[in-house]
Amino acid sequence: MMAAEVNGQGATLEVGAVRPLFEARQSVTGGFLYDVTGDGQRFLINAAVEQKASSPIILVQNWTVDSKR
Repeated sequence: MMAAEVNGQGATLEVGAVRPLFEARQSVTGGFLYDVTGDGQRFLINAAVEQKASSPIILVQNWTVDSKR
């Protein structure tokens, strides 16, 4: 994804220096997996995240029974 300053005053369109913002991958169908807010200040990107091994969940049932003793 690239950004450039644009000046569209008058009858001409002036494009300033282009600079990279970030890398965005294309989907299998050819479209991009992102969207931009209406004000152009933020992007929402659908990206895969590395999954780390998680700790098992421990469920303790009837724990209040032992606490009443």
